[in-house]
Amino acid sequence: MSIHGVSEPHHISHLVGAAGIVAALGLAFQVGHFAEHALQFAIWLLGDLSNICGRNTAWMSPWVMALVEELGALVAPTAPYARQTMLGMEVLHLIGNSIFLTGLICLYFVIPSKWVRWAIYIEAFHLYEHILLTATAVFVGKPIGMSTLFGATSLIDSREFAVGFRVSWHFAMNLLPMPFAMIGFWEFRHRRPSTAGASVS
Repeated sequence: MSIHGVSEPHHISHLVGAAGIVAALGLAFQVGHFAEHALQFAIWLLGDLSNICGRNTAWMSPWVMALVEELGALVAPTAPYARQTMLGMEVLHLIGNSIFLTGLICLYFVIPSKWVRWAIYIEAFHLYEHILLTATAVFVGKPIGMSTLFGATSLIDSREFAVGFRVSWHFAMNLLPMPFAMIGFWEFRHRRPSTAGASVS
């Protein structure tokens, strides 16, 4: 018997189990990913009061910054440090959002809920933004997307605004899919006992 309340072939049960594991790992990863963005947003809001950095700098935890530097050196070993860190940051976000979207797709395989489907739509849009940011960082020399007002933030004489707009945009986009996924999981948890009981012959 499957978690959907109907008998399924053995190999389908294994697929559902594997999808559940990938979904759990992807969602666990996203909790950490979101925590990084939430801290970044809070520190930006506090500005100089945070005693960490002002509003003209996007805070990143030391271990994330180390990953950015390593990825930057890997993808552009001969580039100047500034370009390496820019590319490293974009590639790291591309990888992170790919992991989250994969986790949501696997969750939908286990829980085919409209709420999980909406989470997938939102995260797919977010991933598209990071594909655009990464591609333009590589080929144009600066990230261009909605979170940079399609490059216009670099033309505005306010580093604080440019940093704040991007930090706020990505905080919101990392937050938004999570309640949809949680509602889908919550509905499944409450529906499961009666469904499973009805399916027992």
